[in-house]
Amino acid sequence: MLIISVVVLVIALGVIGWTQWQSYDEARVETVGARPTASASPVVPESGDTPSATPSPEDVLEFPIPRRVRIPTLGVDARIVPVGLEKGGAIEIPENIRRVGWYDLGVPPGANQGSAVLVAHRDGQVQGRGVFYDLGALDVGDQVVVRDDAGQSLRYSVVSRELILKKRLPYEELFAIDGPPRLTLISCGGYYDPDNGGYQDNVIVTAVPIAE
Repeated sequence: MLIISVVVLVIALGVIGWTQWQSYDEARVETVGARPTASASPVVPESGDTPSATPSPEDVLEFPIPRRVRIPTLGVDARIVPVGLEKGGAIEIPENIRRVGWYDLGVPPGANQGSAVLVAHRDGQVQGRGVFYDLGALDVGDQVVVRDDAGQSLRYSVVSRELILKKRLPYEELFAIDGPPRLTLISCGGYYDPDNGGYQDNVIVTAVPIAE
């Protein structure tokens, strides 16, 4: 069942971050592009090919499960594992920081509407750099490829990158199960304050489907 507990949802992707003090200037990630929140069409390749048909909303639960994500610009090729919510309401994050979590209480990649959410740690004291360590370096136009357990590769094009204070995250938009189809990647970033819970911000990257 597709559900989302916006009231209790917490994204704590920096609780295992480095024990270092960053200046605000060093931690700055510039916001670029625009995150879609209303109706939008898939990105059509320059070849002019028309978008392929998408399933109806009632079929969304029958979609294949995402298994891997590739981000060529960052050299990322990582396994995806389903995640949900912990008892305290925080979103689960894979313990292995080289894994990416797909929020399976929301929509899957490839759905014809809504935000499919992928989350991962930025770094950790023991394991070092996480799979989304360089997420803030993604730029508009960069591609993200999700492969599902049916062998299908879903391609997305980045349309926005944002650095948002954790206390001000627009949960209803980032985890929406309606609106234009999009892929939302989330990790920690920004200023690291060891005396105030670690990273103070989240890096949010939004990508939209590239029509085949």
